[in-house]
Amino acid sequence: MSKENTSGKERCEKLKEAALPLIKLLNEEYHPHVTVIVTPTSVEILEGICVVPNIYDFIKD
Repeated sequence: MSKENTSGKERCEKLKEAALPLIKLLNEEYHPHVTVIVTPTSVEILEGICVVPNIYDFIKD
């Protein structure tokens, strides 16, 4: 089935089905503070040691 013939809901369901084994692996082998980035050519596991979000001091209106 081509991408054009797949509805958004079907694509989300297929993505979820593909992601479940990865989510299971993360829960079994890693801690809850890791993030995974999956691209068409790689998989990267990241660990945020220190995150300081929402710093808007230098954003111009």
